[in-house]
Amino acid sequence: MKRIRIIGVIAALALIGAACSGGDETPPKGTPSATGATGTGALTDFGESTDADQALVDKALGPVEPSDEASWNIILASIARADQDLDQAIIDKAMECWSNQQCDTGTGGETVMGYADGGGDTVNVWRAVSHMEAILQALTYPEIGTIVSTEADFNTDPAVHANDIRFLIQRGVDFIVGYPDVGVALAAAVKEANDASIPYVSFSAGWVGLPDQEGALIPGEDYLTVVGEDLCELGNSFAKVLNDGVGTGEVAILGGTPGNALSLGWQRCTISSLADGIDLADPPANENSTTGDTSWYPPAIPGVYQGLLTTNPGIKGWAYEYADGMNIGLQTYADLGIPVKNLTVALRTDEQDLFCDWAERNEPTYHIWYSAGGNFQSRVGVTAAMWSIKGAEIPPEVVVPHVMREVTANDCDPDRVAPSVSGTSLVPDSVLQLMFAG
Repeated sequence: MKRIRIIGVIAALALIGAACSGGDETPPKGTPSATGATGTGALTDFGESTDADQALVDKALGPVEPSDEASWNIILASIARADQDLDQAIIDKAMECWSNQQCDTGTGGETVMGYADGGGDTVNVWRAVSHMEAILQALTYPEIGTIVSTEADFNTDPAVHANDIRFLIQRGVDFIVGYPDVGVALAAAVKEANDASIPYVSFSAGWVGLPDQEGALIPGEDYLTVVGEDLCELGNSFAKVLNDGVGTGEVAILGGTPGNALSLGWQRCTISSLADGIDLADPPANENSTTGDTSWYPPAIPGVYQGLLTTNPGIKGWAYEYADGMNIGLQTYADLGIPVKNLTVALRTDEQDLFCDWAERNEPTYHIWYSAGGNFQSRVGVTAAMWSIKGAEIPPEVVVPHVMREVTANDCDPDRVAPSVSGTSLVPDSVLQLMFAG
């Protein structure tokens, strides 16, 4: 298959000390191993490769234009490691690590990886898949000998989320990858990790507070980096879909956990970019507030749709990060007897169940646009942290490029192992089958 290679690397990423030789260790005999980056390409000094399979790049991101060079190299190196030949030993180990709070990878490596999710695997498929992406990435690094995972299960008490970070600090992890659902409310705990020389990397545009928010941390100073899309550009993309598809009328904008920076970042720019003649069904209280808070928590989602559609049955457009959440919300249309017609939807993720529902409806006035699931961004977080441990200079924001695509019948895979898994996930079907077999 065609592969892509980035030749130029900024000077800060080309310089690395002798400590980097740790990436060439091999696991002891009889332990699981994974084939990932081979040390070829632009980042040989890191034991990394940017020689990523073009098919995997396209699968994860779509037909995007590369972001800035430093970000793009980290993204390519991360995807290159996702090109794994998974034998049964690796699959078994991945499942063990996914199913338990702590696991020994079997490599004998001294590095301990921490994973801190504000959500949880048991209630949100997207979180479960992102967790597995990070685990599979970690298993390509023989230096990582232990993985410790926590999840706050969408708890509304920020202290629960903060205590997970503090638990990992006390456990002695060498870095933490995670998603900070509570945003600024997690700042003190993340700062404690930074003060303890434990790099913290957030993915899925998980800023620990946006730059203009009071109490926000500064990536590159207070934590290592944030991996994700340019949120304002994402918001502008959503607005364009609504402006073009709706024209005039009422639209609704939904978000996730109250206080999370992902929703706030894109919502601000979507709202400011809506065309004249488009009205917002539920405007935010102020510029630091999100609207349509669902917490990305499936049991809570129907109530949000119920509230909006009961008072605004003529909504003509939706913008939301979460395709599976939109699929859950469609039941409210049925409950209220509202036809799914003359509707334009702008989404970030690409869960298959919504797309197959769309195909079955075969309604020519119902259009969906999406970007990408973004599960693989947790892999980017692992690789960025490992580079940092080896002495590399990591950009404070690893910008993941995006592009909007209109759903077609080809986007529905009726044979998908798990219907609510993003089509853009890089987790192999053999692993997904075990994750969601029950």
